[in-house]
Amino acid sequence: MVRLWETSAGRPLAVLRGHTGVVWGVALSADGKLVVSSGFDGTIRVWDASTGTCLRTLRAERRYERLATAGLTGITEAQRAALLALGALDQESVSE
Repeated sequence: MVRLWETSAGRPLAVLRGHTGVVWGVALSADGKLVVSSGFDGTIRVWDASTGTCLRTLRAERRYERLATAGLTGITEAQRAALLALGALDQESVSE
């Protein structure tokens, strides 16, 4: 999570919840209206600084993004789980 503080008064303004792991970096726009955070979960999130609302979540395409694994043979359940964690889908066909 990211916490926004009013430094002059020493009080919290907002808690931005959405990342599922450690937050690596935070930036504030020049006008103070947007906060951008990046985290271990592989996402970059754009927040409205005044409301704490997540406006957009960006994620780079993972190595096996949209690979259909249903019907795939010759792999173990652990390998299938790893493929799913790396973006594969457990269905026959994927529509764009």
